[in-house]
Amino acid sequence: MTSMHTSVNGCKFCDIVKNKKELQLKENKSCVVINDIKPKAKNHYLVLSKQHIAKPTDLTVADVPLLEEMEKTGRELLREHLKKKGEADTVEDMLRIGFHLPPLLSVHHLHMHIIYPISDMGLISRKLTFRPGKVFKPARELIDQLKEDAGVPDPLEGNPAKDDVHEKIPAQVIS
Repeated sequence: MTSMHTSVNGCKFCDIVKNKKELQLKENKSCVVINDIKPKAKNHYLVLSKQHIAKPTDLTVADVPLLEEMEKTGRELLREHLKKKGEADTVEDMLRIGFHLPPLLSVHHLHMHIIYPISDMGLISRKLTFRPGKVFKPARELIDQLKEDAGVPDPLEGNPAKDDVHEKIPAQVIS
């Protein structure tokens, strides 16, 4: 894992991880999930790393298991909340999971956004601050980039089905 302190004095997310259990919606050994204080959709959660890592650009391939655990934990909480409300499971095209990149960081502590449905987001959030690109990196893209930069081989390389094109099924058909 990235060589960082476990917590930093004065970091508001370190304080939430260590001291504010009442704000935590879900917890495991590597992360906690909280509500975003400025939600951009009905379901907007932050998955905070328990280890203080200042920003996504500090991550290495050794942090991939942490990122995968953060994504898994955030998805589990979202599904639990949708199920409680009697809503269908998540529709991937309506879900945004990722990280803000410098210079668009408001808190320098690794945190993943889980936003659903993205159709609830305002125009500026959807098209600028949470749009995949230069300021917002989807979690899967970040994980793949870290693996590629480290030379980790693609487990599907050589699989003839890897590049199959699948027909998209409309969301209403699935539910």
